[in-house]
Amino acid sequence: MKTRNSAVVAQLAPAPEGWRAEAAGGVCAGATIAEVCDKLPSGIGVSLLLPSSAIVTERFVLPEAPREDLLAMAQLQLEKLLPYTAEDFVFDLEELGPAEEGVRVLAVTVPLAELKRCAEPLRASGRPPAEVGVFAVQVARSFAGQGVVLALWLECSSPVLMVAVDGKLVWLEGLLTEGAAPDPTEIERSLLGAELAGALPGPVTLARVSVPEWVPQVREVLPGVPVEDAAITPVAEISGNWVPASWSAEEQGRQQQGRFVNRLQWAFTAYAAVLALGFGWLAFEKKKVGKMDSEIADLQPKVELSNARQTKWRTLAAAVEPSRFLVEILHQIARSIGAADIRITEFQMSTKEFAFSGEAANVAEAIEYVGRLRKEPDLGGFKIDSPNPNILPNERAQFRVSGRVELPGARR
Repeated sequence: MKTRNSAVVAQLAPAPEGWRAEAAGGVCAGATIAEVCDKLPSGIGVSLLLPSSAIVTERFVLPEAPREDLLAMAQLQLEKLLPYTAEDFVFDLEELGPAEEGVRVLAVTVPLAELKRCAEPLRASGRPPAEVGVFAVQVARSFAGQGVVLALWLECSSPVLMVAVDGKLVWLEGLLTEGAAPDPTEIERSLLGAELAGALPGPVTLARVSVPEWVPQVREVLPGVPVEDAAITPVAEISGNWVPASWSAEEQGRQQQGRFVNRLQWAFTAYAAVLALGFGWLAFEKKKVGKMDSEIADLQPKVELSNARQTKWRTLAAAVEPSRFLVEILHQIARSIGAADIRITEFQMSTKEFAFSGEAANVAEAIEYVGRLRKEPDLGGFKIDSPNPNILPNERAQFRVSGRVELPGARR
């Protein structure tokens, strides 16, 4: 990349084997963000697209309201669902459409720790990101007006599957077949999870795959659906902005400090000609250093509070596991049914437990189904309990299953 125009902004985004930055037709790539940052010309701005591994998505229904009110309600919901406070994450909403009780939304959340990890090389090099977006959201925007689209691409050496509906992200999942072609069963499992979560309004109408060798697997899962072998390209104009407000304030303060330093240098040059004024300037600097020491002392309680929150997050981090997400639990419950004559009639879930009711053809089949749930490895973090089934008038067996998990440090 040869341009040095300060008005040019390079878009830094995940690549199949690392990261790449593109601006004004020039491209540079590297294994890490820091490596790409070293290759960028000085004076060029940067916008950052976060990888899929850095985000968390949550789906819920909110009452109809203006977008500002939706954001406030979503923040309250996220604080209940996620193990950190509002100061520890940034998020944006995808409004997916009306529901019986309001509007369906998808919250795309970025923990502040992940955002800092991705942006730190840029900030350390003196070019903090002017804008921050999410790569998967930008890719979804590229499919506007194309119906239900499945996209499958390689991102930082990991396969990623996304479903977009009319240009809006509705489902995103990293597949487990890292370093190899995705298995058709993995693709089917992900689509089933999207269907169970209510993310699919209809059948997939188009599939796009960035790796030619993956096309046969997608065609096996989606027979009759057009499959495009083409690059996955995000929309250039960033939708939403995940730059924390504190970063903007820091950048303004840094710019003000830079202007102050420039003025101070001019003043020093003028005062250097007069020895007496030079001593006055030294006295002024000494006073300023004392003021900075006082400010540092005032900031110490905030630093200790921040360290305490980080310690709390590390304690709760073990609770944030994909196997405890709503969609994954529903998938395990459905997969354990197999060929048995079992119907799930009710499902409830909170942050610490889930419970559901169902009917089986007979008592033995209900007991066997509960046994399969207890043996399911992906439900190993839950304590599965189930009272004896009840016999219904039609001789079917009604049963109820509950699973509970307690976070580290919780009272039993």
